[in-house]
Amino acid sequence: MPKSLIIGGGIVGLSTAYFLHQKGWDVTVLEKSDLTDNCSFGNMGYLSPSHIVPLAAPGMIEQGIFWMFDKKSPFYVRPALSWQMADWGLKFMRHCTQKHVNKSARPLLDLLLFSKDIFVDWAKTTDLQFDLQQKGCIMYYQTAKKEKEELAAARLAADNGMNVTILDKAAAQALEPDLPPKVIGGVHFKDDAHLDPSALMRQLPIWLEKKGVKIIRNAEVTGFHRSGRQITGVDYQKDNATHTEHADNVVLATGAWSPQVAKLAGEYISLMPGKGYSMTFSGLTKKLQYPCIFLEAKVALTPWGNRLRIGSTMEIGAINNQIMLPRAQGIIEAVPRFMPAYMDDPAFRALHHRITTATDSETLRDIVWFGFRPVSADGMPYIGFAPKTDNLIIATGHAMLGLSLGTGTGQLVAELANGEQPSLNMDAYKVDRL
Repeated sequence: MPKSLIIGGGIVGLSTAYFLHQKGWDVTVLEKSDLTDNCSFGNMGYLSPSHIVPLAAPGMIEQGIFWMFDKKSPFYVRPALSWQMADWGLKFMRHCTQKHVNKSARPLLDLLLFSKDIFVDWAKTTDLQFDLQQKGCIMYYQTAKKEKEELAAARLAADNGMNVTILDKAAAQALEPDLPPKVIGGVHFKDDAHLDPSALMRQLPIWLEKKGVKIIRNAEVTGFHRSGRQITGVDYQKDNATHTEHADNVVLATGAWSPQVAKLAGEYISLMPGKGYSMTFSGLTKKLQYPCIFLEAKVALTPWGNRLRIGSTMEIGAINNQIMLPRAQGIIEAVPRFMPAYMDDPAFRALHHRITTATDSETLRDIVWFGFRPVSADGMPYIGFAPKTDNLIIATGHAMLGLSLGTGTGQLVAELANGEQPSLNMDAYKVDRL
């Protein structure tokens, strides 16, 4: 039985473990944490076929420069004198073109739909319970500028076969009777879905272990053994001791930590961490019916019953454990600007007051979650064999779409490892494309 060693226990790594195990591999997962909180836990839970425009897109540089001067803006680049940041930034700027968007939209949509179908299948055929709801997602806008941009995105989606409905002000407000949005309109992307990522990520490791997948928690990779173009062993630190795992195939699915781990293996990945924040409310009396995104603020909302998760920001820079208070405040302040009725909800109003009046971010650590997304230099994922290593597959760079793309990525990686023809054309995801 061939053995695969997967480094990383997020949605990509665990999905890869599932599909490799299905194909008869002996699978071991090395995870640096205890698997109780990683970037797959605190995201918005979106399955987003609507998100077919990569982060590197026209206007992103100009908008990003403007946002740099606003401490509460949804996008920020931490200045740093590093070769990695400079390399990433130059490549990112080169890809902020319409040509790149046109080239990337279809491959991104194919992988998004592929992944969503797997989640739908899991919800039907497994005992995993993660509250999958296929209600779509609504993009709301308050200005003519954002309306024009979103209608262009809607046309691109419709041209690629997606189910899209344009909403005027009245239609948008009719969909949310408790929380009529203060907008001029919106776009309802009906192929989108959402789930509870915390529920999924709590159950998935246990489910896999019952199937025979070995998961080693609190194991930090410290080095690789090589023979020519092959990895022969992986060293990791656990319980103050160094251990070594041997495998026929190694998968690197370490998210925002991928550049450091890849460097240990003699590989380079152009990728930067992108910190995102979220906060989850419970006990709300005002019920949101549909997941939605407030376009001007770049703030997303996901409802699960009387719980609500609010998230935003893309803070590019080195990994750190600091909460930027103005960013957390900017996220919560955007909600009543778009949905004023939330301020009539006592639970929301109380937390809104706590966050907006805070003077020290440390006091918000119990309600403000943050995680790091792996942002590639062109906004597209890296999926494929490493350039210098024949038995190393890299699966990272999914940016804000880690959950949306995770299961499909896992199946593609398993197909590559097994020497099969991949289910999708892999050219757009090649690791050495940049």
